[in-house]
Amino acid sequence: MKGDERSAARLISLIEREDPEGYRALSDLWPPAHSAHVIGVTGTAGAGKSTLINALANRLLKEDKKVGIVAIDPSCSVGEGSLLGDRLRMKEAERSDAVFIRSMAQRKYPGGVCRAATGAVCVLESMGKDFVMIESIGAGQSDKELFYLADTIVTVFTPEFGDEIQLMKAGLLEIGDIIVVNKSDKQGADDVRRAIEAYVPEAKEKGWKAPVLLLQADRGAGIDELARSVAAHGEFTQHDKTVKRGEKHAHFALTLLKEEVWKRFSEQSSRTSLGGALEEVRHGRLDPYSAVGQIGAEFEHIMRSGSVPGRVRSDE
Repeated sequence: MKGDERSAARLISLIEREDPEGYRALSDLWPPAHSAHVIGVTGTAGAGKSTLINALANRLLKEDKKVGIVAIDPSCSVGEGSLLGDRLRMKEAERSDAVFIRSMAQRKYPGGVCRAATGAVCVLESMGKDFVMIESIGAGQSDKELFYLADTIVTVFTPEFGDEIQLMKAGLLEIGDIIVVNKSDKQGADDVRRAIEAYVPEAKEKGWKAPVLLLQADRGAGIDELARSVAAHGEFTQHDKTVKRGEKHAHFALTLLKEEVWKRFSEQSSRTSLGGALEEVRHGRLDPYSAVGQIGAEFEHIMRSGSVPGRVRSDE
């Protein structure tokens, strides 16, 4: 709470490792006394999200704002490792004492945003940051979980986003409060902007229609307009920000609960037919629907009585 970066880094590491000590410390900080404007940045791979965040952070620094950045990288599906290379594109922002950057691996959690991101945002708010920016892995439809963490969502496209069908399939227009066409110096950027404007929902929130902006983030072109749009959306949502945050936190708590229930059930796999049912599915002796029904009934029985019911063979 005094702004010590080493303390913040250690606490976020504890939260990432799901260490009980980290969760206890987080409980002492929740809810943070200082409320930052949380900006989620999502979009297609290679759209320039890291470069955009770097440019926007430097723009906010000119207004004497304190900025926190959570950059999430995808994890390898085999070894669960991650490059954590996004901050390489944020070197300019990182040089400022007013900016704190934390890179995170997505690990095994779905949704484009790692499980520890909510805790990290709380830590950064507790440090007194005015803005916290979250860069997601850019996973299309699965990135919608970002909606439950951010006050303002910036969706980033490039002139090579594809045709209108791909645009609608991505699902990112539905959650974007501000739409950005980055690398707008490339041919066709104006046409892409018009195409996107045609598909932007009339009003995701009553009275607000997402603006579509042209940017060249690597040169800083259009960043002032983006900063103004972020500020405008922040003012637009200020009156019911507390209520919406409460709803978003409650939804995210349910997401964490699902993961925790699955984790605990998996830990009991030696006492249940989980492994056996999945093996039956692998060999085609049991269909997935029946397997899920069997495992679900067994879990319900465990929750009620603490014991495992009699096993049912697949041929029965």
